[in-house]
Amino acid sequence: MFSFFKRKKVQELVIKCDTNAIFINDNEVSFPTSYAQLIDVFGKPSRFLNKSNNYAIWDLQGIFCGFTEENNILSINIYQSKKDKSEYNTKKQFTGKLFLNDEEITHSEFGKIGLGKVAIHRLGSENENRFGFSLGVNRDFKN
Repeated sequence: MFSFFKRKKVQELVIKCDTNAIFINDNEVSFPTSYAQLIDVFGKPSRFLNKSNNYAIWDLQGIFCGFTEENNILSINIYQSKKDKSEYNTKKQFTGKLFLNDEEITHSEFGKIGLGKVAIHRLGSENENRFGFSLGVNRDFKN
């Protein structure tokens, strides 16, 4: 009778990275990626901001991305704390797990981890605990 009051349960995200690929809940994601692929993985964004770029925000999962072209998204940001007070930070924080070569690094401190064509970057300045991480194109990769 009152089922419309029930909160929608958010699926916990599991991100697995290795030197050849990134998988989010068993879906392979390569970068650059597309807006359509992100919708396939995360569902429709809860917010969308149009500024100098387009910004898609998945508030319940803690995911954010900015782009100018829908078929050329270079990275996604995953927020784990509210240290970033900008309007781009998500309403809820990422509660899933991040793995690198089968080792969980969800709450580990790291700088940049190059994985071939893609990389994991820290979010936050070097002199403080990171407030999340970014997955995307590794600009240092050379074929």
